[in-house]
Amino acid sequence: MSIPKEPRQLMINLMYLVLTAMLALNITKEVLTAFATINSSIESTNKTIIGKNDEFYKSFDEAQLTADSAKVRPLNDIAKLVKTQSEQTFAYLQSWKDSVVQRSGGYETAANGTQTIKALDDINTPTKMFVDEKKGDEIKKRLNSYVEFILSKVENPADRERIKKQIPLRLLDYPRSEENPSGDWSHGTFNNIPVVASIAMFSKFQNDVKNAESMVLEYLSSQVHLKDKKFDALVAIATPNTSYALEGQEIEASIVLAAYNKSANPRMSSSGGAVVVKDGVGTLKIKASGAGMKTVNGVIVNESNGVKEEYAFKFQYTVGSAGASLQLDKMNVMYIGVPNPVTLSASGYNIEDVKLSMPGADITSTGKGTYSINVTKQGVLEYAINASRGGQGGGKISGGKIRVKYIPPPQAMVGGITSGRLPAATAKAQKGVVAKLDNFDFDTRFEVVSFRFAYVPRNGEYGEQENSGALFSNAVRGYMDRSRPGDKWIFENVKAVGPDKRVQTINSVTITLN
Repeated sequence: MSIPKEPRQLMINLMYLVLTAMLALNITKEVLTAFATINSSIESTNKTIIGKNDEFYKSFDEAQLTADSAKVRPLNDIAKLVKTQSEQTFAYLQSWKDSVVQRSGGYETAANGTQTIKALDDINTPTKMFVDEKKGDEIKKRLNSYVEFILSKVENPADRERIKKQIPLRLLDYPRSEENPSGDWSHGTFNNIPVVASIAMFSKFQNDVKNAESMVLEYLSSQVHLKDKKFDALVAIATPNTSYALEGQEIEASIVLAAYNKSANPRMSSSGGAVVVKDGVGTLKIKASGAGMKTVNGVIVNESNGVKEEYAFKFQYTVGSAGASLQLDKMNVMYIGVPNPVTLSASGYNIEDVKLSMPGADITSTGKGTYSINVTKQGVLEYAINASRGGQGGGKISGGKIRVKYIPPPQAMVGGITSGRLPAATAKAQKGVVAKLDNFDFDTRFEVVSFRFAYVPRNGEYGEQENSGALFSNAVRGYMDRSRPGDKWIFENVKAVGPDKRVQTINSVTITLN
């Protein structure tokens, strides 16, 4: 019987590195477009794999009508279960792709009728859905259940272990880090990634599902003639270890005849270079060069009983160009007066050969790919990421703009409140006025340099006193000591200075004693 085979596209190994590298909050339009391009490429590959898998099912049905019916029927029944479960899992992942697009604002239609996602750069929706609302945990559980189901259909323990190692769908927890202390998979996969990246991630999971389905179908087809000494039908299979690579990265492909045996060593040739054949399996190694989609064509020539037969094969892979990104570790802007930590990420380069430049800023290296940046002027600064290969040559590989702002003003407080009521004893125990900045990513300190104190008694004469510094002067203490419940204290014209050395007038504080 003729059992078509589908390439097991063990793809997008690099994608995890790309996702990590691009998780900066300052995401450029070019990066978003790159993710959209990668997603389109994966979806195109998925269609090809679906078509090839459908040929498997068709061949099983046709073989069941032949003399091999007794061998094929039980395997075909298992194949139908695999098909149902795979289609349901694929549709489940598609529903999440649709959901994240809709929750981020849906699509917009151009004048030519083309639909594009409105909020490509929205990092809040994926984080809320899959991290905060724990939907990522549900997805991980569903995909792990699919893997367990697929492996349960492989009866032979040795083959089951082999497929388990080769299956591309692996949902391992991330290494623990300061940002992700528990190493949570959902956090590591979906936290702070843009909508377009989450779509590409789900397309990658769909690709993994179809590749896993293809592996089990290959196993089932091999069982049909497992005990036969000869085979009477062949189909060529070419399987690259990745369908996406950087320039300079080596791509390895396995090329075999379906239902082959180790005594058969057919001649194999390809447009990508020489094919080494051993025990019926051909290995082709290609050096990736030139960005874009690449196609490799080849022929397998098999000779049996004096008759030569030729079988054509073809596979595709995508070569990406190296790039880099700047990740601001604590914010999406830089602030004047404090060290701003940043991290560089670069794909295709040694991080020691990657350097950051930012005219108008003071840059200090704090480690491999990490910097501390001090800025002094509010506005926008341009930065450039430059790289060389092995210290030879080099140039700009990425760049962008960073907003620079002053640190937000603090809040004046007395007795832990900005205004309101305090027991008289508690109020009189206070030492002075405090300037505090809450909910800010940096450890900042502000000092009160002066204020005006106004004493407004419920019964008696109004008093006012200028105060230098944060601590209450003796003159201010004199008013406070004779204060009674019902009296008011007003601290106004409060001036404070922070790390950026600016003296600011901040909020007034009104305290009513009770």
